[in-house]
Amino acid sequence: MQLELHHLRTLRAVSAAGSLNRAAEQLQLPQPALSRQLRRLEDLFGGTLFDRHPGGVRPTALGRVVLHHAAAILDDCAAIHDDLARHRDRQTGTIRLGWTASCLADLLLEELRRRFPGTAIEVTVGDSIRQVTDWLLTGEIDMALVNEQTVMPGCRPGGLAVQHIIDERPHVLLRGDHPLARRPAVTVPELRDERWIAISGSDGCIAFLHRVCRPFGFTPDIVHHLPLHGPHEDVVRLDGSVLLTQGWRPSAPGTARRPIAGLPWVSRHCLMYRPDGLWAREVPHFARALREAHKARIDAGPRSASG
Repeated sequence: MQLELHHLRTLRAVSAAGSLNRAAEQLQLPQPALSRQLRRLEDLFGGTLFDRHPGGVRPTALGRVVLHHAAAILDDCAAIHDDLARHRDRQTGTIRLGWTASCLADLLLEELRRRFPGTAIEVTVGDSIRQVTDWLLTGEIDMALVNEQTVMPGCRPGGLAVQHIIDERPHVLLRGDHPLARRPAVTVPELRDERWIAISGSDGCIAFLHRVCRPFGFTPDIVHHLPLHGPHEDVVRLDGSVLLTQGWRPSAPGTARRPIAGLPWVSRHCLMYRPDGLWAREVPHFARALREAHKARIDAGPRSASG
């Protein structure tokens, strides 16, 4: 077995968690697999790295020596990565963006083009908030546009700053000729008999849809499971099923978005970034511009395109 950087990260995670079970959960590994990897590392280093006790694990004397060197090596690697990323950005002037799904994504691109017309923009789209925040932490992107429901906020890693943009009521996407599309807003009970689209992914969207409907006494009839970036509007238009969405944006022909009234939470849209990043000082300007552009788009209407 040859020692690699991910082994050092594993040891650091075990030490920080103080428990193999907690470390396995954070590393997204089965606990038996983590235990086997730890035994192989102990064979490599020639001794026990962690003492097991009823409350978890703690480093041995040998483990503390290994962890001391691991911290220095990992910090040096992170510094090299950050320096190279900053050097590349200064050389190319590139803004690297990440997001999952957002009703503000097109507005952010428009604002960046307007404010920095000669600057290259790279977009990387992830499947979960955790994925894009990991990209931020490792320096792969400069800024992430994320949204989360205030009823179940996600875990925000340390080392990242957050700039709030807007809070918005959740919406439902309907076919344009649906009777509820003629209403300015709908309620969850009025959607009881609808056929639902659920979004598959690691952010727990299916469980969240059940959580939304449960207080109103019904279980959603989920007939479609689509990926985060799937053909949502086409399925709504052709099938007549409905989709819970995280905000308003112009609807595709044949569909309509309507706000859902009576829910005690909102969809919160934010920009996440590294405070020491090259573009960090611009983030408040981006957030303010997005807030104004989104309001202008709503005020301009129309809110549906049912043709």
